[in-house]
Amino acid sequence: MKVILLKDIPKVGARYAVKEFADGYAQNVLINKGLAIRATPAELTKLEDRNKKLKSKQDADKKTFISFIEKANGMTIRIHAKANEKGSLFSAVNKKDILSALETATGMDMKEHAIEVGHIKELGAHKITIQSGENKGIVTILIEKA
Repeated sequence: MKVILLKDIPKVGARYAVKEFADGYAQNVLINKGLAIRATPAELTKLEDRNKKLKSKQDADKKTFISFIEKANGMTIRIHAKANEKGSLFSAVNKKDILSALETATGMDMKEHAIEVGHIKELGAHKITIQSGENKGIVTILIEKA
């Protein structure tokens, strides 16, 4: 019996995969536990429509991210933070602080997972990478004493 998996099942298959199983296993285990549904023509059409919508959303997100990188690449963003005389920050600058400063500077929204940086604990210039897939940009974050 052909079924569409509704959840990731280890050693069985990924979510929304169409798989063929023995009738008993498909009906008694997968379908009865809500892990799968029968792969009827109507359900396969729904799955295909869902995949098309997901693909178009991913393409739109990719275009938006590429335009964000084009705007942000090479920028120097200033962030003011409290620090002691030696230049150590009282509170580390993290991804959310950097994301907020980048969004303000570019006027565009971005996902936090695209920023590759740890906690910044010192004053000065720090280079960070913004990356999603093969699209990559470098931004300089200048931490100044408040």
